[in-house]
Amino acid sequence: MTSPSSSTSALAPLVPPYLYDLSPTIHKWCALRCADIVALTTRGVYFEDKLIHHYLNHPIRYIKLIGLIVSIDTFARRRVYTIDDSSGVCIECVALLPLSSPEAPSNSHSHPPPSNTPSITTPQIPWNDITECKVVRILGIMGSYMHVPQLQIVKMGIVGSTDVERKWWDECRELKDPERGILGREWVVGSEEVERWKRRERRRKAREEEKRGGGRDGRAVKKKVGSGSGSGRREDTERAEEKRELARKKMANPQPHPSTNTSHPNPNPSRPPHETSPNKPLPRPPIKKRFIPTILPDLSNYDTFGY
Repeated sequence: MTSPSSSTSALAPLVPPYLYDLSPTIHKWCALRCADIVALTTRGVYFEDKLIHHYLNHPIRYIKLIGLIVSIDTFARRRVYTIDDSSGVCIECVALLPLSSPEAPSNSHSHPPPSNTPSITTPQIPWNDITECKVVRILGIMGSYMHVPQLQIVKMGIVGSTDVERKWWDECRELKDPERGILGREWVVGSEEVERWKRRERRRKAREEEKRGGGRDGRAVKKKVGSGSGSGRREDTERAEEKRELARKKMANPQPHPSTNTSHPNPNPSRPPHETSPNKPLPRPPIKKRFIPTILPDLSNYDTFGY
């Protein structure tokens, strides 16, 4: 299996970061080898205020790794495990050391019990059992230090059998399968998927507005949400019906009602109706135009200016 080079990753077109929620890898623990982890590129893209690494154009955040511990370095607040998985590259996995309680004795080998919810700040690690030359399984978040790729450990455990390691190798191979693997080809987002995401985001924002109590008991928000649906079309139809009804009434009653107030005469009287009685005089016939012939003078008797 070969890992993608940096030039190949740079050629893969990136999807806009606001669509990263649609990625099949952004919220998944991806089984990658150390050689694949080192080959990931950043490309200056941030998602949820975190720098994102990419395999081709797939955003990668959570990584699952199995390997042998070749060295352990302990610093003031963190411990660095160097992992070798026989892929030709080693990688550093960093774990934050838990804060010892004031009642506990100052012993470097004694640590408080791990937290129920593992995270970067409170990793779940059997500190006393992890030693060099142990094969461990690590769940970590992708990071870097001085432009060197690292894993921020969330959870670590000892691999008890080679069957677990074999399943992890199979998972790495299937994930990068060119035909069926997610990382075997570039990530492409279809237009239908984008439309579904937009509708889901609109519904989510509407629910958030209702929870915040926008308007009066949320009624203003509901009216705003329904303005773009069938309710808006029904309102337009009702207004059109009212206009047509008003036009029919005007056609049925073209004359205004006479006013009983004679103190203020109407400055703009209405036009009188057309006379339809049989005694109506006939219209006058049109005047016939007559043409009088004229004799043009002989222009040769005059000079150039007509004198």
